[in-house]
Amino acid sequence: MRFDPRARTNRLRLRLGGRRWHRLRKLVAAGLLITAAVLAARPDGAEPRAAPPPPSAPAPFTGDLALAAVPVRLADTGVAALLMPGMRVDVITVDESAQARKVLASMATVLTVRSPPAAAGRLAGARDGPLVVLSLPEETAREVAALSLRNPVAVTLR
Repeated sequence: MRFDPRARTNRLRLRLGGRRWHRLRKLVAAGLLITAAVLAARPDGAEPRAAPPPPSAPAPFTGDLALAAVPVRLADTGVAALLMPGMRVDVITVDESAQARKVLASMATVLTVRSPPAAAGRLAGARDGPLVVLSLPEETAREVAALSLRNPVAVTLR
């Protein structure tokens, strides 16, 4: 049975029929399927991503109760410029009674390095160099804090 091509309802059927239109419809359907799969597999753009910490950020304190943070001022202020958070150092001082070096702490972790205040003015003394905060075991931290007030301390880099 053939349709009359001049009939109003059959004109649309003839225009959208045929191999060319059939292939086009399949191609559009495949393209939509691929686009939907890509959008479904893509991570959500609205989800916030954690930015990596800046390199100058202090190393996070682990919260270990056996550790304490101790601030020290170094005898050589130029060494503080070499230190970065997370570095391991040994803390050394000179024992005045024996005139020999004494290792106060081994494998201390540098938490942060603070530069001296710029507006110190007349109050600035010879010991106002950068402040280095170290993470040490509690007993060692007490000894380092007490001896750093009397004797100049230095650090060796590991």
